[in-house]
Amino acid sequence: MNNDSQNEINGVIEALDVSGWTFADEREFVENLYVGRFNYFLVVFSLFMTAGFANNFTSYKSLVFYIGSIVLFLFWLLLYRGYKKHDRILKIIFNQKIEHPANRLEKIMNLEGYTPKYKVSKLMGVYIPWLCIFFYLL
Repeated sequence: MNNDSQNEINGVIEALDVSGWTFADEREFVENLYVGRFNYFLVVFSLFMTAGFANNFTSYKSLVFYIGSIVLFLFWLLLYRGYKKHDRILKIIFNQKIEHPANRLEKIMNLEGYTPKYKVSKLMGVYIPWLCIFFYLL
């Protein structure tokens, strides 16, 4: 990334707290949207799982699971976009918004000896959905 685009990104970040809508409000909004999409993903997964095992026609089970994998993939595209936005907001909070409560809480946890080993948002946005899709394709 060149210096001009980095300066433009920094300018956009600085202009985020306008019109009564703070960066903390945006984080909360995107986080709720992201978690809601993940919940819908799990509901759709459960519906197709139930439909696949509840029918008595053995020849149609694989068809239900293949259609389910396509539908889950389409839901995953929405979920992945939410994951990318949420991940970017957290990067901004931890790198540039030092006064944000989440950043301060993370520093306290680090001082107490907590070391993050994985990102839960990536688990929800990438690994679990792909595991569900892969399970249908078996």
